[in-house]
Amino acid sequence: MLTRLHITGFKNFQEVDLQFGLFTCIAGRNGVGKSNLFDAITFLSDLASMPLLPAALKVRGSGNRVSGLGNLFSRAESTTGDQPARIRLVAEMIVSPSVTDDFDRQAEATATFLQYTLGLAYDPQRPGEPIYIEEEELIAKSSGDAKRQLLFNPRTDWIKRHVRGRGNRTTAFIATETAGNEAVIKLFGDQPGRRGRASIIPASKSPQTVLAGINASSHPTALAARREMQSWRFLQLEPSALRSPDDFRDSARFGPTGAHLPNALMRIGRHAEVANKLAELIPGIVDVAVDSDEARQQRTVHVCMNNGERFAASSLSDGTLRFLALAVLACDPLAHGLVCLEEPENGIHPERVPEILKLVHSLADEAASEDETGPTSLRQVIINTHSPLVVSALDDTDLLWADTRRYKGREWIHFKPLADTWRSPGLLPTQLISKGELKAYLTGGVNSAAAPAAASKPRKVLDHFTPDLFGVPSASSAS
Repeated sequence: MLTRLHITGFKNFQEVDLQFGLFTCIAGRNGVGKSNLFDAITFLSDLASMPLLPAALKVRGSGNRVSGLGNLFSRAESTTGDQPARIRLVAEMIVSPSVTDDFDRQAEATATFLQYTLGLAYDPQRPGEPIYIEEEELIAKSSGDAKRQLLFNPRTDWIKRHVRGRGNRTTAFIATETAGNEAVIKLFGDQPGRRGRASIIPASKSPQTVLAGINASSHPTALAARREMQSWRFLQLEPSALRSPDDFRDSARFGPTGAHLPNALMRIGRHAEVANKLAELIPGIVDVAVDSDEARQQRTVHVCMNNGERFAASSLSDGTLRFLALAVLACDPLAHGLVCLEEPENGIHPERVPEILKLVHSLADEAASEDETGPTSLRQVIINTHSPLVVSALDDTDLLWADTRRYKGREWIHFKPLADTWRSPGLLPTQLISKGELKAYLTGGVNSAAAPAAASKPRKVLDHFTPDLFGVPSASSAS
């Protein structure tokens, strides 16, 4: 679980410090840079799995070109001589105490409340790759730190269940030190007395983060941090991927685009539960089935109606497919970690927005293990939206308001919580969004004359069913 993220120098982030609970909605108008937060989170996730340059080239805005890397650094245009542009990312997280390495060996982390810091520099004139590491650090935080610093007010039993303190450890798991004129990164073992056996890596010459290179149970806490960051996903559900059949030998894990939906549903096996969730959007659904074609060695998803009709995924509307995908994800015991989701209301009939939000909110909870006898895993959701309908349907504590401000001729993104929520203590009134500002957005951003009529008009079952399932207006709704 990502509990805090401090971002400096990434895209239009100047100095941003954000606290997260299990569910957060980033709201604001189009074009302020809400998606840049997701880019920062997935950049960190990719850096835990792959070398620096491929991870940077994946970020939106780079254009997948080395020449475009400067767009990721806020001050890249002012880079001169020995002053490279810099990004600094500090992530606080709660990790799973049990971890499995790349050789299928089990290990236990000695601490689960961790802080990971990564400093990157960009110099287009540098020989070799223009992006390199200046700083990397992983430290443990205590149970007392958790009680003071986790502002979303988790219960004491929740902290005891998920936070393992650092004990008497005072050394870092990963630290950056200076050796002569060069920064070196040191990797320490989990046992406090083994500081002298640290592995040493020259920071600027390393093609990847030290964390990305940890794949063995010999460093369980650092490996747990890596596994946590690898679980941070940006869901970009694509209708073509959701409609596609699966070969029997394809992956059974639900992909970021929605790929492998049939195999994932077959593995989960909780068809009735998925159908019940989908029926909240479309009355009349009684089952969701996976059909296996032995001759073609393929699986497809079908939706079954109470009148006996069956519809393949290829016949469903984009909105229904998104709802189906999220319902499968909510029932998947292997789906844990952080999910970032852009505008979940897209493709959904306005009257069904509360149902999609209820489903998305259900993803932010503790997930039981696959056999429901092992320890639970944390599931966390961050969404963004510019929809007044979504904003008005959420609790004040769920919201962060995104806007821009000008400084030194540039626009920088900043985030404001509402007053009197767990996100607001210690902030000045200018750092909060008032109920009046929020109300102005809600009333100014929606057709106030049409919305109440649509919300109050009684609808028959068929009216719910037809536009939501296939995206074709019914006769009554068209009139």
